[in-house]
Amino acid sequence: MSREGSLRVALLVCGIDVVLIGMAAWSSNSVTILSDAFKEAADFLAVLAAFLTVRAVRKAPNERFAYGVGKLENLVSMGIGLLMLGCAIFILFRSLTHLRHPEPTEGTLPGIAIFSVYALIGFGLWLKNTWALRTQHSAILQSQAQLWLSKFLLDALMALALVAALVFRDKPWSLYIDPIAALVGVGFLFYGAWAVMTSSVGDLLDATLDETLQLVIMRSLVEHFDDYDRLHGVRTRRSGPRVYVEVFLEFSPELSMGEVMQRVGRLRQAIGSSMPGADISIIPALQAPSN
Repeated sequence: MSREGSLRVALLVCGIDVVLIGMAAWSSNSVTILSDAFKEAADFLAVLAAFLTVRAVRKAPNERFAYGVGKLENLVSMGIGLLMLGCAIFILFRSLTHLRHPEPTEGTLPGIAIFSVYALIGFGLWLKNTWALRTQHSAILQSQAQLWLSKFLLDALMALALVAALVFRDKPWSLYIDPIAALVGVGFLFYGAWAVMTSSVGDLLDATLDETLQLVIMRSLVEHFDDYDRLHGVRTRRSGPRVYVEVFLEFSPELSMGEVMQRVGRLRQAIGSSMPGADISIIPALQAPSN
């Protein structure tokens, strides 16, 4: 499934979830359900922003943005992380309030059903996004995978907590199940927000590619070491789903420009065959590039 198709499905699922959990929260006094209603609303806005971003990134580079707007993916991923962080803080505040003033939960059966169904849906969408990340790198897909993993774990936990509170409602300690479950959910949200934001910071700061891809480039250069005299450096970075590779090579001064360009073409083809879709530049140089 493409990034846009995956986000379109997620947008539909989140929209339905917001309506259903909002109705459940209206008919219940559970802090778990109320907090999840706010969280789902934030998730819906996050997925909507990601969907619009992917559509914008798909556009070809123009005169103003010669490299495209791939960094927009990372900025939106940071926004998704901040939204998750805000939801976690809100749930934390509400849970602590209910721990200080516990009260029995009522009208939780619709919430239990919704949590159970959406735990399964969240698990399925997490698997889809994780599988898609095996074939293409995308900050949006990575943030969505983290988002759906946290939603799956949180919804499953909330369903179990509400069932336990319902089964043991005659016990005095059952009054604390609802807020404690919400506090555990806060931990998942904090972790999800941290994972989403830290995964985007590196690309925003033009961090080099991971070692696996660096080895792919070096392997291609070693296989064609007869085509150049000296390697002066390799620079790599990501911009959204695109990978940019710059290789600085020194060629023999006795070669004609035509021969140099033929060797450059062979090197680009060799690296490109191992990194489909990458933007590869072979730059003749007499010294290492300045940082």
